[in-house]
Amino acid sequence: MTGEVWSFLEVEKGRLIDTAFKAAAEANRTARTFGLDPCGILFGLDEGVEPLFMSGLKRLYLFKNRETLSAEIIAHSIARYADAKHPEFLLFAHTPMGAEIGARVAVSLHRGLVTNCTDLETEADGPVARKPICGGKADAIIAWNTPPPRLATINLSALEDVRTKQALKPEIITEDVSTTVPGLEFIREWEVDPTELDLTEARIVIGVGKGVRPDYMDTVRKLARLLKAVVGGTRIAVFAGMIPPQRLIGTTGKWLSSDLYIAIGISGAPQHVMGIKGAKRIIAVDISKDASIFQHVKLGVLADLCEVIPQLINLIEKERSGA
Repeated sequence: MTGEVWSFLEVEKGRLIDTAFKAAAEANRTARTFGLDPCGILFGLDEGVEPLFMSGLKRLYLFKNRETLSAEIIAHSIARYADAKHPEFLLFAHTPMGAEIGARVAVSLHRGLVTNCTDLETEADGPVARKPICGGKADAIIAWNTPPPRLATINLSALEDVRTKQALKPEIITEDVSTTVPGLEFIREWEVDPTELDLTEARIVIGVGKGVRPDYMDTVRKLARLLKAVVGGTRIAVFAGMIPPQRLIGTTGKWLSSDLYIAIGISGAPQHVMGIKGAKRIIAVDISKDASIFQHVKLGVLADLCEVIPQLINLIEKERSGA
């Protein structure tokens, strides 16, 4: 097999986000598996691509445009370019942005899309994708029944930020973005409150479990506002009405890729732990020394959360006030 693996590299507010480097590493891994060239697709970043030189990419397709680019415009541009260049694979991190663009590109190209994969493998009949099913207790092996490019979104917990030891400047190919999409008119954009972000996009997440009383949620939300964190939690927290269903963390909910996860009153059931494996650092506060969550943390606090959380809030407020 010859050709290229394209990986979509996400940009936020004019800078590469952590997921972009993980997506570049996934392009490398897939390229080695299938004997292809790893390539990146980048929108909305005219300068500052040098950090990607440690990602081992062979080529970087840089779509330049200073206007605000919507998911529709990005997907339209990728689909047109892929139709002309014929890559073997088109990969997207399974973030809200990656999932939306991947789906739009698949529809435009009339190609199959396998979502939330944990691995891409080769079998006798050709490439297949592996994805978790039944709450992570089993894997499904899925083959594409459409010609290349084969599209997939990659589960965030399966992505790793692997850099090369030496910088290797990729071939940079600059393309213009077509901002004309039939039936689309861009009106405006606005900034979302960090505490209202989707769990998969948040840099800091606070999780609540059965150890948190419903009447204590105002204190938890105060901490979240100070840290610009998103509040999620376990299924018990959903059933208790403390968080909405879309804030469920775990195998049947959202999978995190945050910089920090703070677990409050969470024992650490396996289905919840599966959803937090992608977090870079985990801090847990629980009153039970036998809580299994402590086996997965960078820092564990064995204490009553009703004592720890107010102290943490006071420390943050004093630090910010300069007192």
